[in-house]
Amino acid sequence: MQKWTQVNWKLKEIWLYRLQCKIFKFSKEGDMNSVFLIQKQIIKHDFSKFLAVRKVTQDNLGKRTAGVDRISNLTPDERMELVQNIQIDNKSDKIRRVTILKPNGKERHLGIPTIRDRAKQCLVKFALEPQYEAIFEPNSYGFRPGRSSNDARQAIVKCLQQLPKHVLDADIERCFDNIDHSKLIHGINTFPLLREQVRAWLKACILTGFKENIKEVIPEAGTPQGGIISPLLANIALHGMEKAVCKSGVYLIRYADDFLILCNEEKELSEAKNKIEIFLQNLGLKLSESKTKITYTGSSEYSRTKGVDFLGFNFVNYKVGKHTSAKNNQGIATGWKSRCQPSYKSIESHLDNIKDITKKSTGLSQKVLISKLAPVISGWTKYFSVCSATKTFSYCSVRTFYLLRKWAKKRKRIGAGITRYWISIGSAERVFGLKEGDKIIKLTHHDQRNIILSTKIAGQSSPYDGRVTYWAKRLSVNNKYGQLLKRLLKTKGPQCDMCNLYFIDSDRIEIDHIIPRSHGGTSDWKNLRLMHGHCHDIRHSKAVNT
Repeated sequence: MQKWTQVNWKLKEIWLYRLQCKIFKFSKEGDMNSVFLIQKQIIKHDFSKFLAVRKVTQDNLGKRTAGVDRISNLTPDERMELVQNIQIDNKSDKIRRVTILKPNGKERHLGIPTIRDRAKQCLVKFALEPQYEAIFEPNSYGFRPGRSSNDARQAIVKCLQQLPKHVLDADIERCFDNIDHSKLIHGINTFPLLREQVRAWLKACILTGFKENIKEVIPEAGTPQGGIISPLLANIALHGMEKAVCKSGVYLIRYADDFLILCNEEKELSEAKNKIEIFLQNLGLKLSESKTKITYTGSSEYSRTKGVDFLGFNFVNYKVGKHTSAKNNQGIATGWKSRCQPSYKSIESHLDNIKDITKKSTGLSQKVLISKLAPVISGWTKYFSVCSATKTFSYCSVRTFYLLRKWAKKRKRIGAGITRYWISIGSAERVFGLKEGDKIIKLTHHDQRNIILSTKIAGQSSPYDGRVTYWAKRLSVNNKYGQLLKRLLKTKGPQCDMCNLYFIDSDRIEIDHIIPRSHGGTSDWKNLRLMHGHCHDIRHSKAVNT
């Protein structure tokens, strides 16, 4: 019997990708009979079942989250068994509900399917996603392959680069919880087997109080957040919003259930808002009154509290002289200049988080404090490194220094005092860190993050259009990766060193040491290579040769 570590994954991935590219092509051409024929082949073939099981048990970040089946980890033999057992059968297991608190204090419900249902959902997503990627609107960016919040940011910057706009900043109230099931299912253009399977997932029984006081809830509307296919279903439901609103001078830019409508004239916003409300009403949705407002991006002077905030960024136009002004299509100075930067709320929320960590870490060692702060600072600066954030990063570095000094003063002892927490490294005289033998543990500050330039995705481009090298090269400027990983993508190429396949946006990419550190290998970039997460697992698995 074939073992999990001996499976020819490269053959299966190439097979699936070629079929998905065909679905994309036929969907663009409107040849739905050919689309359905290939989709049926995908959901029934063992190749796609192998890839679906690997995706949910090895690649996904939530692979160790248990559903009502209480299964959080599978052995290679159990994965092989799951491959043989999954099939699209119009049935669904019960869903475990987990409640988390949102920043505004409200609750968000996450639905955690069983491991078997996750694999089935991944299988259906393999078939449905390329069909809809071919027809989705160009300014839809949330939860789509190859697209990110940075693309949405760049689309807004492009709209505002010449003149300020009147903006409807809108949010759909409880979008994932209130989508009408019948309208959603009716809107999915697919064959009966897939449609009935989607219906089964939408109507699946939800268990609350997983450990005690268990209650069963049958949902009347919405798509359970937490499922692999839920974001795709939400995008399918909201497809057509841009077409319903947009005309000359009116732009809609959407990221999941958050969107902006930008117009040259304020009176056009009322008409656009009415069209949106009618569109949403047909889906059983409505705009959130507390989060929907009309604003103007223009300001007489540069200010971070003016303009509009979206996805954590602030967009503002401010008046300038003719020498620094933007120019219109005729080359005439408009008298305005646009700027994108981290919003005031994002900065204060981030600094409050750092303050909270340092305040609660008074009794902890410096090494532990650094381990807590490093991912917070790294993640925040990585996200905002694509906009005009140089001054913001400097400001945050200064504020962080004073918070660290306050932490050090509370731990002051007789002797060296607080200066012992700062060391000299090269030309840098004051670095928050410590030395452990030959090893230096330091905190990377905000202003050490470089600002990067990236190119917005073009129109309706998709990873399923067959341009493999183009999409792989875009990863090297993706702000979700660290500087070392992006450098390796540029210098060593965007391919896995083990299977030689190009990386895609949804892949988990790992940095591997050619000569392991346990055998004397260093972390110099020449001793590093890139691998898929699953290839990296195989390389370091004890069961590889068994």
